[in-house]
Amino acid sequence: MLRRPETWVFVILLGSYAFFWHARDWNSASRLMLTYSIVDRGTVLLDGLDQQTGDIAKFHGRYYSDKLPGYSLLATLPYAVAKTVLGLPPHPRNVAGLAYWPADYWTTLGTSGFLSALSGVLLTILARDLGCGPRRSLLVGLGYGLATPAYAYATMSHGHQATAFSLLASFTLLWREKQARPAVRAFLAGVMAAYAAVIEIQVGPVSAILGFYLLAQVVTGQRKVARLGEFAVGASLPTLVLLGYNFLAFGSPWDMGYFHHATDAFQKVHSAENPLGLRGIAGARIIPLLWGGYRGLFFYAPILGLAIPGWVVLANRRKWGVAVVSAATVLAIFLVNLSYPEWTGGWSTGPRLLVPLIPFAMLPVAASLAAGGPLTTWVGVGLALAGGVLMLLFQGIGAHVPQFIADPLLDVVLPLWSGSPLPAWWVSGRFARNLVSLLIPGPLAQLPERWQGLQFVPLVAAQLIVIGAASRWIRRVPRPPVPGPADQQPGSNLGVDQE
Repeated sequence: MLRRPETWVFVILLGSYAFFWHARDWNSASRLMLTYSIVDRGTVLLDGLDQQTGDIAKFHGRYYSDKLPGYSLLATLPYAVAKTVLGLPPHPRNVAGLAYWPADYWTTLGTSGFLSALSGVLLTILARDLGCGPRRSLLVGLGYGLATPAYAYATMSHGHQATAFSLLASFTLLWREKQARPAVRAFLAGVMAAYAAVIEIQVGPVSAILGFYLLAQVVTGQRKVARLGEFAVGASLPTLVLLGYNFLAFGSPWDMGYFHHATDAFQKVHSAENPLGLRGIAGARIIPLLWGGYRGLFFYAPILGLAIPGWVVLANRRKWGVAVVSAATVLAIFLVNLSYPEWTGGWSTGPRLLVPLIPFAMLPVAASLAAGGPLTTWVGVGLALAGGVLMLLFQGIGAHVPQFIADPLLDVVLPLWSGSPLPAWWVSGRFARNLVSLLIPGPLAQLPERWQGLQFVPLVAAQLIVIGAASRWIRRVPRPPVPGPADQQPGSNLGVDQE
């Protein structure tokens, strides 16, 4: 196991995510309150918990989560386990909004953190399939999990990381169909594709893209027609869960929390006629969403700069499955963000609403690394280090910077790290809660504020040590790439559906 890069990726990522305990925001609290209500009281009603978030729905005088239930349902398992093992009390009702609650930490780590680490594992495996050696595969997995905004959202109970895992897992099941039990894999791919839209409805177009990918495999003779039925059956299960939840909460399978926002700002965006709240595509948002310190994707995830040449590599190598699905997914999520009035994502780190596309953009990054020489690898390492430092700076101050700040790094993050006075609107401490601050609060409190950033040194030191150990331990012998079904050479039946 220690010679497998994916093992190291999982351990490093999950350990890094476990270091942080961020304060709640409205988005996280809305999802967590539904989880707590289900486990603590066996109901989807949030009455008594409505002061914990402004992201809430009100229907016939009762309170509900405004979010789709997918994330909250996933989170019930880690919360129930933590509650049982640690003896955590039920969440209090009818109290003012809480910034921290012990169950938040364990529930977030067991859901967002765990699934993000698994996404890193999947990317590491897919990088090997695309021709990367073990160390470059390690770079892909860690680059995703530590050097992009995925790092921030792995430590918060937003739905983005669970959505990203579901979509990536569905694609992995479809593209790596070479392995046994193709019927089961098609069924599970359908489950994962549909469940992503039960977490965040705006990724519905990507779920459709994955379905069309399977259809293309069937049309070209690489899959049996039966796989379509198995995928459809799998996709129907999460859909029925969503419809059942809607009926239970709102009396109709076609109703949902988005239609009943209690907050005026969101009432103006979402409605029964336009549940996604989308408007026309705003071309003026393209540059801010791609570059710049405000919400620029390449600014906050510089390693994705290798994705552009990577798509060329994939096309030249006729790896059409990876090339088309990854590009279509990135484009679909990007266009949805361009069309959404609240495109900034509110208080966030980077382009929050683009986070689910990042693992798909990492696939052409892996292709670039596989096709390039040592120089390309070192460029990738440099970009990953730049992104990792940036993410740590944001993580250190709580990973929430409001949308009205023009340059979050220069106007908020660096001043907080340097000891400047806290802004009047800042609602938490200078630095995020973390394992060091919780275990040794006394010594830290004696330090001047500008030196309290030293509490993150153990995390960085541990990461560097373990990454160095991983580089030495992982297997040096390259593994032959495992092409996906759409990538076969003429005359080869490798990966063709056989039973």
